[in-house]
Amino acid sequence: MNVLRPKFNGMQIGVLKPKGNSYLISRNQTSAEIAGAIVKAIEDSKPSANFLAHNFKNSSKLATAKLIFIFCKNAIPYVKESGEYQTAKTLPRILKDQKGDCKHMSIAVASLLKACGIPCKLRLVSQRMFDTTPNHIYVVAMINGKEIICDCVLKAFDTECNFYTNYDIKV
Repeated sequence: MNVLRPKFNGMQIGVLKPKGNSYLISRNQTSAEIAGAIVKAIEDSKPSANFLAHNFKNSSKLATAKLIFIFCKNAIPYVKESGEYQTAKTLPRILKDQKGDCKHMSIAVASLLKACGIPCKLRLVSQRMFDTTPNHIYVVAMINGKEIICDCVLKAFDTECNFYTNYDIKV
């Protein structure tokens, strides 16, 4: 097995080597194109997420989700992509690059939650009053019938940003 051993906060973890999977989303991307590329990247990340899942499984699903949030928030510093060059990447590619925006953080979180047996969905939101076009994405875990927000762009676990419209996509 081809394994990388990057260090995050002094801790060394094993990650399957990326195959260079970074999907360029078209120049004038629509929300549907972006969402489709993200869903594809989550599916393509399944082997790597399964490989890492044992590192996060905890006494409860809530504790597991929080560990995944903390890991992704620390391992993937937020770096915004330019509007002309939007990508979706697989989990190993994101961890190798050690940076990403809300799309990449959502791919990482959703992949790991699914690998740990926690159902989740993607939430696309518009934070602009008169524009329903989504400008942010994050993951919502479903634990004990309750929505748990996993938005690594924000400081705290289970905190949701303000928005005017939202669209959920099950993954």
